[in-house]
Parts: sequence; structure tokens; C-alpha cells
Amino acid sequence: MKNILIKKIKAYKNIIIAKHVSPDWDTQGSAYGLREIILDNFKNKNVYVVGEKLNLSLREDDEDILSEEIINQSILITVDVANFERVDFIFKDIVKEIFKIDHHLETDDFGHNKLVDSSAIACTQVLTLWAHKSKLSISQRAATFLYYGLITDSGRFLFDKTNGDTFQSAKILSETGIKITDIYSDLFLKKFELAKWHHEAFANASFLNNNSIALIKVEEKFFKKLKLGEEEIKSALSVLAGIEEIKIWLMAYQTPDNKKVKVSIRSRDFDINSVAKNYNGGGHKLASGAKLDSWKQLDKLIEDLSNLIKSKGN
Repeated sequence: MKNILIKKIKAYKNIIIAKHVSPDWDTQGSAYGLREIILDNFKNKNVYVVGEKLNLSLREDDEDILSEEIINQSILITVDVANFERVDFIFKDIVKEIFKIDHHLETDDFGHNKLVDSSAIACTQVLTLWAHKSKLSISQRAATFLYYGLITDSGRFLFDKTNGDTFQSAKILSETGIKITDIYSDLFLKKFELAKWHHEAFANASFLNNNSIALIKVEEKFFKKLKLGEEEIKSALSVLAGIEEIKIWLMAYQTPDNKKVKVSIRSRDFDINSVAKNYNGGGHKLASGAKLDSWKQLDKLIEDLSNLIKSKGN
């Protein structure tokens, strides 16, 4: 399949790369890392990365220069997107062809061709190994984008699916001369307001089911009060990790521009994806998301997570 991807890149002058909605560092790193690899290794290509960006510096407004004529003659490459409805590109239905690159369990068989490895901890891992095995040049700039995704989706190489391929990918990327300490500082150094929010989030968390489930709840009015970005608010979920008694931890929040309640769910041992997929979500066995129509559904979700723990004899 890696050779098919190269053939498709060669066949199209215009290439659109789309991430999933509410992007994280893996989907963004995959998108921009792939763009750099294509531009460095294939001549006369127009590569557009579309959709929401995490960095203000990357807001290049590619969609503003995409005419319908260009879109109709383009291949759309999706990165780190398990479900077609989550592709962050409003014109995804009128492209000429779709190529899916992903590392999630297959739940939506979209795309004319695909490069999917569900054993990989990150989509950036899939792309790094594809480029390396295909003998494509990976520049320091491309490697920097890819490393952002690798380090975050692997939880700094601590998550369960971290394996030899993950470390091989890190080796390939580090050998380009990327500034790893700068990447870590960018990702993990906190501003005062963010550190204050993390402390507040833990202090106000709910501990349920004999402390086996922990919940951080952020209602719309509180979301506005925080004056932090969505990704910054979501980052507080990490304060619940690494506590022995807590088996499953989650954050439920409602943004001012979206009446649905978004939920991020994490676990060390339990297949939370089996529950999340029943709530307009899914993802990975130990890291999944869900989307609720209202706060009333949250109690049922927590009940299902509690039953998941009980079913395993905990």
C-alpha cells in the first residue's frame, strides 16, 4: 500500500490534506509532516492543508485559495481520521479521490485506498515508517512536525501501544537534527494560568464508583470564564492520570460555539472504546472520545463505564 500512496502522489498535481475536527498534535503533525515530505520529494506539487489549526502561525488559510475546479481535480489525503464525518474539510464530497492514512481501529471503511496500521500508537508513526521504508527524504522541518504527534500520542513513550516501531520512528526523526528539548518545552511548559487551571480542575473533580472513575466537568459558562483554548482546557485531564485507584478518568465539556457535550476518556487497562462508540465517538482502546446531545447523557455514560469496570471483576 505504501507504493500505491507514492503512485497517487505522483499522479496528482493538487493534493489536499485534511485532519480530523478538533485537531490534536498527531493529526496536525501528520498533516504538515506529510506536506513537507511531498514538497521535498516530488516536483511541481501544490499541497494544501485544510481545516482548523492548533498554532496561530500555521493559519495559512489554504481553503481560501481552493476553487471548486481545483478541488474537483484533487486527491484528498486524510490523516488520523477514523470516521469520514470527522474529516475537517467541508468540500470532502467533491474531491476526485480519497486516500486514508490512519492508525485507529477500522470503524468506517471510507477512501478509495488506504494506509492503516492499527498497531501503531500514532499516525505520525505510520507516516514516518512509510517515508523511511520508501526511501523518501525527511527534512528537519518535516521531522519536527512528525515528532510533535509521536510524543503526544504515545504519552511521552509511556502509553501501552508504545513499541519498537515507535522508538524506531523517534530514532529516524531525531537523526534529522530536530530540537527535541524545544519541542518538549513547547508542549509541556505551562503558563501560570494553565497551571492554575490544572490545580483547580483536580480540586473540583468528582471521584465516583469508589474512586475508580474520576470526572472533570466544564460547563459552558465556566468555559468562557477560563479564557483558555479548548486544547488547553482539555490538557487538565492529565492531572487524573497515574493515580492507582482511578481506573477510568474523563473530562466532559461544552464550548460556547457548540451545544453538544464533548467527552475525552482515558484508562490504563479498560477498553473504553467499546463504550465510547455507543456515544457518537470512539478512538483507541485506552483513549477515546464521545459526543453527547446533552448533559443528561453523562450519567448514563458514567454508568456504562462503571459497568465496564465491574465486568472485569474490579
